[in-house]
Amino acid sequence: MRNALIVLVVVALVIVALGAVNHGLLFDIDFVAGTWTAVSLLWVAVVTAGVVVVTGVAAALLAQSGAVATRRKLEKELQGTYERLRAAEAKLPEPPAPVPAAVVDVTPGEQTAVTGVALAPTADDSRSAAEATPEAATAVTTVTPEAATAVTTAAAAEDAPAAAAEPAAVAEDAPPPAAS
Repeated sequence: MRNALIVLVVVALVIVALGAVNHGLLFDIDFVAGTWTAVSLLWVAVVTAGVVVVTGVAAALLAQSGAVATRRKLEKELQGTYERLRAAEAKLPEPPAPVPAAVVDVTPGEQTAVTGVALAPTADDSRSAAEATPEAATAVTTVTPEAATAVTTAAAAEDAPAAAAEPAAVAEDAPPPAAS
């Protein structure tokens, strides 16, 4: 609204300035009910500027009231959507608590057996981060000095007795990482 008023005042001042520059110009205005004679262009410009300001303020007020009504409608719709979302979230079951990660130290060239976890390599080549997983009964990690990577083999929970009877599986050396 403030910006609209500023623009309207500037336009009105321009109209009045044009009328002031040409104030010496006199003319007659004929109406159905009568005639005005010797009217200065300055007075016509002042009346025109007043009409422009009043019309502009009325249009700005109507636009602002329409915008307020639209905003209230959207806020009401958003509040309803938010309430439905919270009701749907309340119906969902609680997620299980996260299982804390374990860190296992590994010596290159040796095997380390970790029960009930799956290993993931970390930034440090001699350590692996492990998270408990129900499907991994035993994870055997082999770290070789040449590859400098940990290779993990995990037996499924139902194959645990068979995995205990067989020797631990050792993966072949992985190729060295590509130079970047």
